[in-house]
Amino acid sequence: MYPGEVLWWLLFASWNLVLIYNDLRYRRVPNTLIVVGFAAQLLWLLAAALVPGWHYPPRWTGWQMTLAGFLAAVPFLLLWGRRWMGAGDIKAIAILGLLLGFAPLMMVLVIASLLAGLHAVTYLAVSRYWALTHRARQLPYAMYMGIAALSVALIPLNSVWYSWCFSWCSTAS
Repeated sequence: MYPGEVLWWLLFASWNLVLIYNDLRYRRVPNTLIVVGFAAQLLWLLAAALVPGWHYPPRWTGWQMTLAGFLAAVPFLLLWGRRWMGAGDIKAIAILGLLLGFAPLMMVLVIASLLAGLHAVTYLAVSRYWALTHRARQLPYAMYMGIAALSVALIPLNSVWYSWCFSWCSTAS
């Protein structure tokens, strides 16, 4: 593992931890966090393409998959238009797609959706017995995406899950 790879992992983990904290604490994803994630990853990719000796991020699968991961947030705009999803969640999907690529992003979205579904079921069960605040009704989906992104990033590349998702997502796009 080269020093740049360690630095990328530290930046990735830090970005996700700040995402988790902000969405859990404030139920918001700050635009500054989105801009920092976008700029840092874009600068990293440009440096890897232009600077001799600079390496692409770990698990980088190429420009097509990175662009596909970034653009995977576009269909979620329909959910935002119906107020079913926050704009910060959609921007976080775009940045996670840029950071991880299309296939890992699909795994992140599946895991985050399962966690959010568990949150919703727990809310429904608890709300039958206790009056909950409006804040408790808001799902911190970006928090669940951050948790899922950290989990997916730690899945070994040779695992069955990663191999299946990568092959399925590569043929789907």
